[in-house]
Amino acid sequence: MLKFPKIILPLKGVNYLIFIVLVNSIASSMLVPIFPLYIKNFVSNNAVVGYISVFIAALLILYTLLTMKLLPRIKKMTLIKVGFLGLAITQIIFTVLVNIEQFLILEIVRALFLVATYLTMGLFVREYTSTKAMGRAEGQYFTIANLGFLLGPLLGGLLANAYSFNVVFIVSAIPQILIAALLFLIPLKESETQHKHKLGILDYFKNKSLLMLYLLALGLFAWWSILYTYLPLYANTSGFSAKIIGYALFAAAIPLILLEIPIGKLADSHGFRKYIALGFIIIGLVMLLTYFAKPFYVLILIAAATIGAAFIEPLLEAYFFKNVKTKEDEHKLYPVYKTSAHLSSLIAPLIFSTILIYFNFKGLFLFVAILMLIFSLLALKLKK
Repeated sequence: MLKFPKIILPLKGVNYLIFIVLVNSIASSMLVPIFPLYIKNFVSNNAVVGYISVFIAALLILYTLLTMKLLPRIKKMTLIKVGFLGLAITQIIFTVLVNIEQFLILEIVRALFLVATYLTMGLFVREYTSTKAMGRAEGQYFTIANLGFLLGPLLGGLLANAYSFNVVFIVSAIPQILIAALLFLIPLKESETQHKHKLGILDYFKNKSLLMLYLLALGLFAWWSILYTYLPLYANTSGFSAKIIGYALFAAAIPLILLEIPIGKLADSHGFRKYIALGFIIIGLVMLLTYFAKPFYVLILIAAATIGAAFIEPLLEAYFFKNVKTKEDEHKLYPVYKTSAHLSSLIAPLIFSTILIYFNFKGLFLFVAILMLIFSLLALKLKK
């Protein structure tokens, strides 16, 4: 059997995981300012881009359910290594595609690698964290990830503006190849679990707290759809370059980095419900202002609305782990919870793109403002 040489890094334990999260978030977020525009090169209008996002989300849901069956049989380390390597290869293939049919076929493959990394990364965070400090730990995790989302979109936008989309795909793939190689040499910590459980779909939705959490996650990911799909499309339609889109997404990440750790600490001490509700209120009120603003100020307002998201993002996942006590239940229920991201990515673009067919972007943003305020009311129903 082939043995790799032992390598010692200055980073150990949770710091090693943080390093991987940071590098991956920089690499993956480089695609954010260009990916909707890349798809638009193959189709006729903005609404169709949203419908293609629906197709991708359906794949992610399907593969998440498949991964739920694989987790009891395959180590998380195997999934995450294959995931990073597969993502890098498929991103390089993006550079040679010439039509929408080729793109959709490749996405059928790439979506599986996305799920493999997306699911396992969250479970590895839990490996290094106690339940008591979960709010703080999730705040740290998302702060590190958002630091990557601060740098990645800016770098991606600048590279696309100076060179081309293809350069962005290649540069983004290089760190993911390096992460895969590093994980082969230095595995992350992985606890042994007793894999005697069945899939936890019914168990998850019988729990009222987890059901409400799932609905709130749908709301948060609907907001991310606006930020990462429809903001670039709006900016492009309004005449802004990929560089400006990168700047806007750079600014949007700043509140997430500054606020998520202190919000996580406060929630550990004072409860989660009021902070989550306040987050949705902030997003809703700021989005109302976009209806009256000119395009440049709309970009600023949407970026500023992520102040509200900083109150929500780390707390939802921390709330999940505080309500799930054993490792076996985590492996059974966590993939169900994570389907909220993919289901929202299916439902939200379907609704948002249909609105764009009949109204303009201001009509869409007004609808989102009202939707976020509705989710703030739902947040108040969370169990203390």
